[in-house]
Amino acid sequence: MRWEMTNMSYQYLLYGLKIESEFEIAEAYRRDFDDKPDVRIVLGQMPEQIQKMYADKNTDERFFATSRNSVAFRIPGVADYWVTKDKITVNPLGKIIDYIEVDSYLLGVALAFCLALRDELLLHGGAVAKDGKGVIITGNSGCGKSTISEVLLSKGYMFVADDTCAITNRGGKAHICMGYPQQKLCRDAAISSGYDLSELIFIDEDRDKYARRLKEGFLPDGIDFKFLFELVLSEDEDLHFTRVEGHDKLKLILRNLYAADEAFKIWGCSPDYMHECVKTASNIIAYQIVRPKGKDTIQKIAKYVDSIVNE
Repeated sequence: MRWEMTNMSYQYLLYGLKIESEFEIAEAYRRDFDDKPDVRIVLGQMPEQIQKMYADKNTDERFFATSRNSVAFRIPGVADYWVTKDKITVNPLGKIIDYIEVDSYLLGVALAFCLALRDELLLHGGAVAKDGKGVIITGNSGCGKSTISEVLLSKGYMFVADDTCAITNRGGKAHICMGYPQQKLCRDAAISSGYDLSELIFIDEDRDKYARRLKEGFLPDGIDFKFLFELVLSEDEDLHFTRVEGHDKLKLILRNLYAADEAFKIWGCSPDYMHECVKTASNIIAYQIVRPKGKDTIQKIAKYVDSIVNE
């Protein structure tokens, strides 16, 4: 059984972190290392203080609690998660476990909170790369990020990350760390790209998402961050492309940080974190793309992005 305790451990590279897990994570990129892991993933019960906090709740009720150094949450019918900056504890719920759902929340929400607790800069969006230049497509949910990323991948771009992009600044350059080699697609994007839905992995009943695991075409060590494109839906009838400069570039980054509102309310924004945002803004070129609602402008946007990257 997958959730039984064993003496085995599995090693992965996720978002630039060396991860050691007590159970296999099929979606993650395997990479062996000899030194101490940055983060350990373990099976186990929530700490006693957490259990007391939701002792009166049923397993079909969501739960979310935070402290200065940790986050605990429950996904009904899936698992409980307890997250610190160097350990993620997973407690699967129920007799019949959906491995895909447990992994999806582990690699998505839980690991994102772990990165936030480590003061990593996280952007909400998908990352692809071409000719050594990393590109992030950001924007609110439903604006077309995954669809445009899919079109760019079909044009020969390499995959770097999906939905969550971890950014580091080193050697005077911003760098996008690879997430894990799995691409999420909404139903419409999957169908329009010609995929057979029965051959994809259904991962999210709430948002009707599918995923395809990549065996090639990805960059395990990430890529230097060069371009940021923000998608904005509008009632306007036309497409608008605008280069973003100066302080507006920093504002663009701040409003597209992963779960920024929640994280800032919980932990605030330290001077060091803001400094990382400023450094990132100074190292990249940014554009805002305003697209009309209800119009199919995906191919035009992808063509525009590609033209900028090729300049």
